Parts: sequence; C-alpha cells; structure tokens
Amino acid sequence: MADFKKATALILTVALLVNLALMVDADGDDDKKIRVRKHKGEKQCIQGWECSYWSKYCCNQTISDVFQVYQFEDLFAKRNSPVAHAVGFWDYHSFILAASIYEPLGFGTTGGKHMQMKEVAAFLAHVGAKTSCGDGVIDGGPLAWGLCFKREMSPSQDYCDDYYKYMYPCAPGAQYYGRGALPIYWFV
Repeated sequence: MADFKKATALILTVALLVNLALMVDADGDDDKKIRVRKHKGEKQCIQGWECSYWSKYCCNQTISDVFQVYQFEDLFAKRNSPVAHAVGFWDYHSFILAASIYEPLGFGTTGGKHMQMKEVAAFLAHVGAKTSCGDGVIDGGPLAWGLCFKREMSPSQDYCDDYYKYMYPCAPGAQYYGRGALPIYWFV
C-alpha cells in the first residue's frame, strides 16, 4: 500500500506541475555541474536544478541523461494532434521538471542506466496507457495516442468515497473524477 501511495503521489505531482513548468526555464544545461560532499561517511551530490538537494541518488545520472527530448517526442508524437484533448499540456520539459522533485529520492536515478531507463519507461507506459485516446480506428492503434487526455472524460463516480474519507480525505467542496493521468482505484 505504501508503494501505491508513493506512486500515486508521484503521478499527482507530475500532473499538477506539468503546466507550471512552462513558466520555468528547464533548459539549464549550464547548471548541470555535479557538486559532491561527504556527509556522515556517505557521498552526496547535487546536479543543478534537476537534482537540487543533497542526496546519494544525485550522484548518479539524472533522468535527462538517460531519456532525451527526441525519445519523448517519438513516444508521444501524436499528443498534440487535432483530436487530442490536452494539446500543449504534456511536454518533455514539464516531465523532467516534475520528476526532478523525486530524483533526489531515487526516482529514475538508481540501479544504473539500464534500470533507470526501465523505471522511466514503466512510468511513461502507465501514464501513456491511462491517457490514450486511440480507439483502434485511429491510425497507430489505441496505445499510439498516449498523453491525449489530462482528466477523466466520462467519470462513472466521484472518488470522494465516505468509506475512505479519513484515510484519503478530499478537499472540501471539490469533486475528483480521476486525478490527472492516473484514476484512483480503492483497494480493500
């Protein structure tokens, strides 16, 4: 359950910060210099804006080192097509900015380059599948159209369930019909 909460928190943050990233210059490659220190016998690093507080995970490659703009564009080439419902919402820099909050905690920065790529790919595959607007008729099939939506289009329920109101409280007066790219599913 803790892993589910962490994954949900990451996805919620990514969805919320995507639009904010447009206001921030995320091209700071000049700022990529790695600073290193020893703290209580452990090596810790900072890597500019992307891994911006002291962490052992910041000593590794960051997500932008293993996942480039062209790969994002190839994966989600149809996200800004006329039939997409979230044109202009999803972009590479927004993803990197949102992920940068979790990189010092280990998201996409552990296990070497191959494992980092697998973790980022798994995350993007999930988000892409949950936001697809392909229906098998559209060119490329149902999964070729990931990052088409930014909210649930036909909600079947309000996710503010009375049974979970103490464990997972909703904001007063708000209704939730899927939070960003990942609809919330309750587990018993």
